[in-house]
Amino acid sequence: VLNDRRMPSGLGNIDHLAVTPRGTFVIDAKNVKGRVEVSSPLFGAAKLKIGGYNRTKFIEGLDRQVAAVRDALAVSGHADVPVQGVLCFLRADLPLLGTQRMRGHYLLSRRALAKRLGRDGPLDPTLIENIARALANALPPA
Repeated sequence: VLNDRRMPSGLGNIDHLAVTPRGTFVIDAKNVKGRVEVSSPLFGAAKLKIGGYNRTKFIEGLDRQVAAVRDALAVSGHADVPVQGVLCFLRADLPLLGTQRMRGHYLLSRRALAKRLGRDGPLDPTLIENIARALANALPPA
């Protein structure tokens, strides 16, 4: 796990990167209250709402973070490693059943994220270490 990494553009940071047997997880932790829902109107783009407020900007920020990690992996020769974005909610109310997603990113509680990170996958420990080292070099501490 790499914590608080600087974005290449210098604008913003990546809260956490977890390199696991299933790939790399870009985790943006959010300490907000309210009910989390993804509204999908008939016309127009889906919106992330938390406590009734439009918080789609959280997803837009995560999109940029995931792109930066994919670019760093491609430069280091690990372009084929899966990269998954996660908004991890510390205090928000998520649905009890099912896993919500938006634009391919997971919307998870801390407990659900821990379960997902602990799953087995195709990457061996040596490759995981090489990927983590490449990301640490490409994305220095903030």
